Amino acid sequence: MRTILIHYHLFKNAGSTIDSILERNFPGEAHGHLEGPLPWSTVSPQELLEYALANPAVRAISSHQARLPVPQHPGITFVPILFLRHPIDRVASVYEFERREPADSLSPSVAIAQNGGFAAFVNWVVGRETTAVCRNFQVAHLAHAQHDMREARATHDDYLQALAHLKNLPFFGIVESFEASIQLLRNALPPELNQLDLDFTIKNFSPGRKATLEARLEQIEKELGPSLYRELLEHNALDMLLYRQAQQLFAENCARHETGKIPASGQSSGWPRVKQWLKFELFK
Repeated sequence: MRTILIHYHLFKNAGSTIDSILERNFPGEAHGHLEGPLPWSTVSPQELLEYALANPAVRAISSHQARLPVPQHPGITFVPILFLRHPIDRVASVYEFERREPADSLSPSVAIAQNGGFAAFVNWVVGRETTAVCRNFQVAHLAHAQHDMREARATHDDYLQALAHLKNLPFFGIVESFEASIQLLRNALPPELNQLDLDFTIKNFSPGRKATLEARLEQIEKELGPSLYRELLEHNALDMLLYRQAQQLFAENCARHETGKIPASGQSSGWPRVKQWLKFELFK
């Protein structure tokens, strides 16, 4: 039986750090990369499977655009690696990253980030012409109900599908609890991979980044102002729901494996401010 790790590299969810671990353990052709032709493309489970079958040396695959569910094949065990991140903290990270990208990038968010400040970027995020890059991106990604990420708009049904996919994974991590996540990953690896070197150094670390999630969220709200910050929360309400559910599942997994607890960030994560909006808009 062949075993292949699949790194579902959600944009700005600590994926570069995971890729560095995979590159160290699976050098050369053993670590494959699969992406669609355009920044907003998606890669289906069937395309992942076909890539694995066409590349017999591959033992790990990384992809920004690969979508769940995990492929199935009688001769291959696929082991998924996926991380979620606080949606609002992620928006700020996307902005900082896009500002450092080449100006001729095809990604629409690069030009927006490079031609204005953070508030201007968020105004684009909450506008009509935005892509899904910072609007319920994690729900849209995990649900795999829409295939053009320029136009994707996650629905409550997408949230339910994303949560179902998340619950079916043998492992997922939380960016804000990265060290505990790596311990859970080690527990999820099959016996033939339990000798992997999972030591890590954080990659793509934004300069000047506040040390705690609470401090970063306070800084974001201060820079945006209450009204725009609230709009940003509303346009990421499904991601906030998914993240909160993921925190609970993650804490249960940590307790089961005695790997430590997730930080109690739920009450300082923007949840109280979006909870009332969710009550009337999503469940009316």
